[in-house]
Amino acid sequence: RLRDAVTSVPSCVVGEIGLDKVAVPPDADADYENQLDCFARQLALATELKKPVVVHCVKATGDMQRMFREAPDLPPRIYMHSFGGSSEFLRQLTTMKKYGDRFYFGFSSVINLRSPKTQDIIRTTPDDRLLLESDLCDPMRAEYELRIMLAFIADVKGWSVNDAARITRENANRFYGE
Repeated sequence: RLRDAVTSVPSCVVGEIGLDKVAVPPDADADYENQLDCFARQLALATELKKPVVVHCVKATGDMQRMFREAPDLPPRIYMHSFGGSSEFLRQLTTMKKYGDRFYFGFSSVINLRSPKTQDIIRTTPDDRLLLESDLCDPMRAEYELRIMLAFIADVKGWSVNDAARITRENANRFYGE
């Protein structure tokens, strides 16, 4: 069914897919092995169909990096959603042979501003790979949270808010293929 859904919409991306060692549905047991299997299949499908992916990763950076490294190929663009990994993990992804230029890193106020390391992570994120996101469904609150994150990014990078908006918009257009 996923293949049909992805192929029926030419401009779609695959995601959010990924690994999470923390969140477990309230009515289910943790089944991390199933997550690994599902993520590998979804990543392979996106690669085969040449679709970008949006990736969720919580407390699973080692497995995630191993899966990226061991994959015979990767999707054309990979968006690390509300990136909460370390600066070292970011560096490892962006310097991967053949694939490092495919990684983008998104930041949202509701997720990332809870962490004291976010400022350093944003500082080390390549300017052309930085994305802005809300991680919210409510459009009224999303705009407010986007403005908070945009101002934070601008401050960390030493940019004006207008420059931060332009740069992250250009990066989003490049990621989504517009």
